[in-house]
Amino acid sequence: MFHNATKLVIVTEHFMCKKVCDIIEDCGGKGYTLVPTGGKGLHHLHPTLDQATVIEGFDNLKIEVVMSNQEKAEQIAERVVSECFEEYPGVMYLEDVRICR
Repeated sequence: MFHNATKLVIVTEHFMCKKVCDIIEDCGGKGYTLVPTGGKGLHHLHPTLDQATVIEGFDNLKIEVVMSNQEKAEQIAERVVSECFEEYPGVMYLEDVRICR
């Protein structure tokens, strides 16, 4: 009933969403979840939807993708680091999860 999978979580600025989602799809991801997010990071407070942002598009977004193939999840992560996080801030992590279909 349950199957092992890998969840890749990417937190970055909202304007990076299209680029990150294009990478996910290019690497074989079938879908993803987008969640507006905020909180306090190393450098400053990241506003949430109920707080005003200084510049539209610089609010944070959490992008989650669950894949049965861990190597593909790692490939997505490597591309996001090299194509997005070299110039723009972000945080990313992998989790082992169990999914039910």
